[in-house]
Amino acid sequence: MSEELEYDAFSKRMHERFPLMFSEPYGGFVIGEGWYDIVETLCSHIQRHIDWKNEHNEPVPQVVVNQIKEKFGGLRFYYNGGDDTVHGMVHIAEAWASHSCETCGDKGKRRGGGWIRTLCDKHEEERQLIMNERKENV
Repeated sequence: MSEELEYDAFSKRMHERFPLMFSEPYGGFVIGEGWYDIVETLCSHIQRHIDWKNEHNEPVPQVVVNQIKEKFGGLRFYYNGGDDTVHGMVHIAEAWASHSCETCGDKGKRRGGGWIRTLCDKHEEERQLIMNERKENV
């Protein structure tokens, strides 16, 4: 499946599973496919936590996503609502992503050399080949 089709399928699934989180306009998902599972797992845990707390008369404001993106090789999950538990979940997900390849989800590490990315060895090697080809063609 192409990246665009994969993105569309992921975005549709997220809107269907978490309509309250994605009820307002937001910046889309500006992350690689390797982080899709992390974000979906995070949203699932957040919504379960909110639903459980609200069912037990311990109100927690609904999380509404503002933006989900990569910045400096790390996951950024911007939102309104939630509580300290949600804040902790977001922190854990961002830490998880900082050790996961943005492209495939395997173990990765932050790589410099232009745009900072979190990549596994295989995808870093591919990136270096592309960068070297571009330099040769200039």
